[in-house]
Amino acid sequence: MKKQIVFILVSALAAAVFTSCNNNDDNGRDNVGFSSKSDRQMTIGPEAGTHTIYYDIASPTGASVVAEVTPNVDWIEEVNTTSAYGEVYFTVSVNNGNESRMADIVLTYEGQVLEFTVTQEPYASFTISVQESECTTGMVVWKVVPPDPELTYVSMAVDKATWDSFDSYEEYIAYDIEYFQEQAAKRNLSYEEFLEKYVLKQGEGTYSAEDLSADSDYIVYAYGMDAAGNILTDMYYAQAKTLPVTPEDVVFELSVEQNVEDWTLTISAVPNNDEVRYLMDVYNGTNTPEAIAESYQEMLDEIIYLLPILGGGTVYDYFMEMSYQGEATSTPIDIPMASEFTAFAVAIDVYTGQIISNVSMLVCESEI
Repeated sequence: MKKQIVFILVSALAAAVFTSCNNNDDNGRDNVGFSSKSDRQMTIGPEAGTHTIYYDIASPTGASVVAEVTPNVDWIEEVNTTSAYGEVYFTVSVNNGNESRMADIVLTYEGQVLEFTVTQEPYASFTISVQESECTTGMVVWKVVPPDPELTYVSMAVDKATWDSFDSYEEYIAYDIEYFQEQAAKRNLSYEEFLEKYVLKQGEGTYSAEDLSADSDYIVYAYGMDAAGNILTDMYYAQAKTLPVTPEDVVFELSVEQNVEDWTLTISAVPNNDEVRYLMDVYNGTNTPEAIAESYQEMLDEIIYLLPILGGGTVYDYFMEMSYQGEATSTPIDIPMASEFTAFAVAIDVYTGQIISNVSMLVCESEI
């Protein structure tokens, strides 16, 4: 009986010692109290930036917290475990793709493990809609709705032939950036100042590109960019097209009044269509209507070429100011030195500066 009692006591003692040893191993870890104070499932926005994981250690041992990113992704650029007790900082790059991306940050302390799943959301896509009813022979109009009203972005237009010459969106964006940098240098501005003053847009907006070629294809596009020039989103685009130039069947009844005292003349015109815009001028000598139209178009093309160089505004602004509508009398024009001259009127497309009617003309003898 005594032997049995002794055996039971020894067995109980051995079990207690064994359990105690096991508890010391586990409690050596458990008593450290390595626990999370942050949500293990972390969802962050698409912007580049630094985020924080918070943890607690009930019984610190002086060991270091070790961090590992798995899988080893390049968008989690840095994980810092040493800057502050109880905090792990990690830096992410912008998610300018179309899909969410995910990785785990695994923290280890004295054999204990905390695992955090980080999901970075993408920017939602831009909505770009061409306003076809507002497009003209020399202008395309489009509306942009960004995915985030606070997002700053670039939105411009380019002819489709240029667009097609690039192999990727990244190459085209690099082309944009090079242009912005050149323009900033010309204006003695920093790149950031130029972007803020001339390029970046924010919120929903309707935009236009003018001085375009008629009946031509263009690409209107948008992509996110911040004030430092960092690209924030993919590029989104839509195709637009300018309208063809439509000829006008208009005839002008002309009369000329010469003022020999100041060597000027005025032309009065009465069109049979009061809706068209037109120009009046004189041709030195006489010629056929076709020849006068060809010569005059060459002069108009030269003006159009010089407008941006001379800071003369848009083609539309110029021809709206210079053209007439309905019955009108021209501003004074110098009387040509030839014995004969031709006064003429011709309809004009104010968006492109293109002649869109036959020339109506009146041959006159000079009074000087």
